[in-house]
Amino acid sequence: MGTQVPVAWRNILAERRRLAIAVLGAGLAVALILLLEGLWSGLLTQISAYPDHVRATFFVRQPGAKTLSEGVVPVSAAGRVRAVPGVAAAGPVLTRWVVLDLHGRKQVVTVVGFTPGSLGGPWALAAGRTVGADGEVVIDRTLAAEHAITLGGTLGVTGRSFRVVGLSSGTRSFMGTGYLFMSLHSAQAMFGAENTATFVLVRAAGPVAVRAAIAGRTGLSVASPDLVAAAEQNLYAGIMGKIFNLMVVIAFAAGTLIVALTVYSAISDRLGEYGIAKALGARRGRLFRIVAGQTTVLSGLALIAGLLLYLGGSRLITALWPQFQIELTFRALGVVTVAALLMGMLAALVPTRRVARLDPASVYRR
Repeated sequence: MGTQVPVAWRNILAERRRLAIAVLGAGLAVALILLLEGLWSGLLTQISAYPDHVRATFFVRQPGAKTLSEGVVPVSAAGRVRAVPGVAAAGPVLTRWVVLDLHGRKQVVTVVGFTPGSLGGPWALAAGRTVGADGEVVIDRTLAAEHAITLGGTLGVTGRSFRVVGLSSGTRSFMGTGYLFMSLHSAQAMFGAENTATFVLVRAAGPVAVRAAIAGRTGLSVASPDLVAAAEQNLYAGIMGKIFNLMVVIAFAAGTLIVALTVYSAISDRLGEYGIAKALGARRGRLFRIVAGQTTVLSGLALIAGLLLYLGGSRLITALWPQFQIELTFRALGVVTVAALLMGMLAALVPTRRVARLDPASVYRR
């Protein structure tokens, strides 16, 4: 392909303005795919934030429970778990969804009731301290900033007033939901769930033997944080995954059409040259490589432009909306690189058909 690449570059660079518009258009499509992939990775991270960061060895919960807010276990189960050899700590946690009324707006949050000083509390604090007593809460810093909630202020939750003692970090998703941490007793009183919890967090050594002992002593399900995180992601990601995938397909199709139309237009302007090449014996394979070279060059430029647009766009989004989490992973880079190459290959099909059907004699009749 050594002789075809210079031809591809010459044809692509023949009309600089058209090239710039095409690179910008296809680059925007690439940037959109990168942003969608980054948002998707960030969303999965946020969905499983609690089990990923809670620093527990096991979640002990009701058999059949599928989400962090599902299931009921007696608080006394924590005592039975602590009696298992190898268990270093065990803390009951009560979780429920509630709707806050903040400045006339409804905001869904997940209340996490835990025993102060035990497992289950906020894993990262941006300001203040963790919950130390009943009547105190820790709220996500971005949610607090959005509604002018400050340290030392009060927060109304289902008709009860709590004092804000801490602002947590990384505890909210771009869908608006987040975690609201309070004491176990406060959560039990709020939900009328005296002496019950949703699950028990366990920190232990020798997890294989401890898992079996806990299950045998309590009759409850014992799952690792990785399994809990995977279950959370599968449940909620399954709901939104089709939407994200559809948007990626649309962006890919738009980029492919832009590349195809640009190359098709460039070929139409130089159709006579292709006719002469065919008259001189150029085979279809060589003509396809010339066209594919043009689409590949254009796709490569679009990939570079898309990366630059992504870097600027992602920083702007996170600056304006801190609750958005965008993660550029190697998987995302691989997906976009493959997508750009496919854009080039698919975009070459229509222009190549035009060249393949060209009658060399028609060039001389013009």
